[in-house]
Order: sequence, then C-alpha cells, then structure tokens
Amino acid sequence: MKVIYPVLFYEEKDGGYSVFVPDLEKALNTTATTCGSTLEEAMEMAEDLIAGLLLDEMEEGNQIPKASKIENISFEEFEKRLDIKNWDYISKFKTYISVDISSFAEKWGKELIKKTVNIPKWINTKAESLKINFSKTLEEALLQKIYKK
Repeated sequence: MKVIYPVLFYEEKDGGYSVFVPDLEKALNTTATTCGSTLEEAMEMAEDLIAGLLLDEMEEGNQIPKASKIENISFEEFEKRLDIKNWDYISKFKTYISVDISSFAEKWGKELIKKTVNIPKWINTKAESLKINFSKTLEEALLQKIYKK
C-alpha cells in the first residue's frame, strides 16, 4: 500500500533541513517532525517518519489520516502553530513524499514470527520452573547480539 503526504522542508541557516508533516501532526496529535543533514537524508527521514507513524496506527487498528492537497498546506498557518521566534532559515519548500507502507511493514512491522528452537532438556526444565518467558528471552538475546550491547 502506497501513501502520499505533503511535507514541508526548511533549509536551515546553520546547515541541514527541518522537515514537518502537518497532516500527521494534526490528525495524530503528535510531533511529526524530523531532520537531515542533506536534502537526500531529510527526504529519507521524512519517508521513515511517515511510514513509522502510519504503521503504528495500522497495527493499533486505526484508520490512517487522509492526506491534504499540497495547495491546502500553508506555511504561514503551520509556522503560527509552531510559534518559533526569529526562525533563521534560508529557504522553504513543500513537496509530496510517497511511502510504500507494505515494504516498510515487512522490514519493521511488529508482526510476530514463529520459530522452532532446540535447547537441552535440563535448561528447559529449569527455565520453566523459574517461569522464564522463552520468547521474550530469545528476543532480548537476539537484540543484544544484533546491537552488540
């Protein structure tokens, strides 16, 4: 499933870009903001932001917010809501960002996957007697291996 949302980009005087997704901010009553050091990075971050927020909504069984037409998104209205004094940016523009939610969900979704594992019987017996959650323990161990914590 692909979605398209209008996104506001501000090129900052100190470098990089600030990025805002007004439709998601309003509809989800959350901060839908990200940034990037380069325009390419800022656009990728916008895709990740949109996909992450929408995937959470879908996994909670909620409807995803409807996207506005880009011409109905106003910089002035948005900036008034931000209420930032003396915002020093070089330029600003708005564009649509397209996101493939299905692809994002395959990679980052919270859907559980069943795995079969083999462990020694004595470990199984001891772990069960201690009421250890096997799934949670395996998940924690895998995260430690993945992120080398």
